[in-house]
Amino acid sequence: MAHDVEQLLSANEHSRVDDNLLPHQRRALKNLQTRTQRLRILPADKCNSIVVLTHKQYELKLETHIEEEPYILLKKDPTPTLHGKLDRVLKRLLTDKIITRDFYNAARNLHPRAPQLYGTPKIHKQGVPIRPIVSFYNTPLIALHKVLAHYLKPLTNSPLRLKDSNHMIDVLRTHTQPEFPYQCSLNVKSLYTSCDMSLAQKSIKQKLTDNPELLPPNLSPKAIDTLIS
Repeated sequence: MAHDVEQLLSANEHSRVDDNLLPHQRRALKNLQTRTQRLRILPADKCNSIVVLTHKQYELKLETHIEEEPYILLKKDPTPTLHGKLDRVLKRLLTDKIITRDFYNAARNLHPRAPQLYGTPKIHKQGVPIRPIVSFYNTPLIALHKVLAHYLKPLTNSPLRLKDSNHMIDVLRTHTQPEFPYQCSLNVKSLYTSCDMSLAQKSIKQKLTDNPELLPPNLSPKAIDTLIS
């Protein structure tokens, strides 16, 4: 198979590709390429399109989002404090033999950085606002998140959970209850920032307490609750 692919690529290496752009489109593209240092070329949110913004337009949209949403200005970067707090908690759990050495090593990030905010334009909405996306790559809690996700994933098994759009279509096709003949879609603004995380934490602890087989013998629901908080 690999040999066939290599031959195909080699045969087409010098083949001519016809230009499918009109002259004025080609000129506009070349002009755009000379201005890339002043532009942001971004994927549109949900529309399978490309959006071109100036850096000033992009920054203005991000600033507007930050001003309108429930963000709080901090006096200093909390990354070192958060990193130190997590390290102390993990060391205490390790000393008390509540977690293993492998768990301890897997949940630590030795050289973290602060999360990074960026956004994609919602061209399907009035005013083309920004959909905020936060990159948690190499942040203080990213390693812990991955470890906890492994133990919390079984809790997501629910008849109310939809995996993706195809799963939703399958559910609708098999929906035969005449007393519920209609379906509706609701759009929630700032869903995650509006959720009460304390209720989610209580629910997780209760489910793990009721189902101890979901955790290894040396790991208790209390330890998971401590790490989540």
